[in-house]
Amino acid sequence: MNRKRVKTAILLFLIFLVVFFCKSCYNTLSNAEQEIYTSPNETNTIIVQYDILCRPTLYKKTWFGKKKIWDYPGSGFMETVHFGVEWLSEDEIRLSYEDIRHSEYDEEYVITIP
Repeated sequence: MNRKRVKTAILLFLIFLVVFFCKSCYNTLSNAEQEIYTSPNETNTIIVQYDILCRPTLYKKTWFGKKKIWDYPGSGFMETVHFGVEWLSEDEIRLSYEDIRHSEYDEEYVITIP
């Protein structure tokens, strides 16, 4: 009976390792880059993740992981771009993109963090 419990515990541990490994590989392969910003009073931390088409997705860092708070509404970019983050208050940021060559493609979003 005791050997069966040990085998079950080892099997559960191996399943946990496989799931953990697959989750970490998925994050590495699906996201091109990631930037972390902390508010001026350090009450909020946001993560800006860029996918392969450089579309940003904003996450709020929680004590257990992260919670998605905003998705980029556009279709993506053909070149590598980065959005600037400016804290307007502890719960509000300005996410902006300035195109160097064409000013008509500049974008700006004001996002409230829940």
